[in-house]
Amino acid sequence: MVYLRTDGGILGCRYPNDNQLFESNGEGAVNFIHSFHEPIKGIFVSSRQVTFVSVKGGVYRRLPNGSSFVRVLDFASPDSFFRHNNGMTEMPDGSLVIGEYGNVWNHNGWKNLAYLYSSSDNGMNWKPSDFLIRRGTNKHVHVVKYISLLNKLFVADGDNHNRLWMADAGYVGDWNDAKWTFANRFHIQMGGYTSIVETDSKLFFGTDYQGGTNFIVESENGKTFTKKVVPDPYRQSPIDNMVMRKSGGKTEIWANLPYCTAASKCLLMFTKDGGQSWNRVVEYDRKNHVVWLISSSRHMSNSFYFAIENIATRHRRVFKVGDNQ
Repeated sequence: MVYLRTDGGILGCRYPNDNQLFESNGEGAVNFIHSFHEPIKGIFVSSRQVTFVSVKGGVYRRLPNGSSFVRVLDFASPDSFFRHNNGMTEMPDGSLVIGEYGNVWNHNGWKNLAYLYSSSDNGMNWKPSDFLIRRGTNKHVHVVKYISLLNKLFVADGDNHNRLWMADAGYVGDWNDAKWTFANRFHIQMGGYTSIVETDSKLFFGTDYQGGTNFIVESENGKTFTKKVVPDPYRQSPIDNMVMRKSGGKTEIWANLPYCTAASKCLLMFTKDGGQSWNRVVEYDRKNHVVWLISSSRHMSNSFYFAIENIATRHRRVFKVGDNQ
């Protein structure tokens, strides 16, 4: 995976040694930064250029131009992490929020890992919030995202209730005490959400209903929602991740549907007209290939990266998408 910094630099790990972090200035030179004991699961760089790296079990932090990483957060499970591109966000006041994601079976049920963690001191100290657990969430957090269009923090939980929550971004204090409201009470009908992107005028959500009917859901105000069904043969694949790219004066939204059944297909697709139509880019069968959107950034870039892996040979190729590639 890679993280595109606002200064044009790139942070990332290289297959198959995905526990090693590298840095590039974007002009070809690649420098080794740090080796972690576990594979890197998520990367985030704050507006103050503080780097955060999630591995299973916790989060590490490095100051700008720092020489080392310090572990600053332990999750509730050694198998938890935050989801790259979806699990960490920054609020307008510079505070940071992380959602814990993990799949841990504990005797007769899933271990409840649906914690939010917030920091108001540049990510040095973190405070856990368990309001999702107290509201009945039984597993983990899919999405944590600040939405500037509405000036709200959106949180999508999973897996049984699959609700979308929102709170005012101007709230100061313990997120347990914030006024959380449902953006929509009935997301279980659409399988919940695993991805969110924001354009200048609209929000787009990707649903998570493996083996069922999936949708691209749109909203302009966080109160009313319209949904467009993903057609066959891709309907049964969740929209696991979405990224945006600026192309000239237009905004592209790319979405990956990486899971399929014996009767369905996987798909990498994009729209350049605000979701009115979607274009097929790569259609594939998960038995033979895996495709991932691997890049993330706090601000929309004019490029992004995706990877294709051959299951049989384990050979992987990474593609950069841009106007002049």
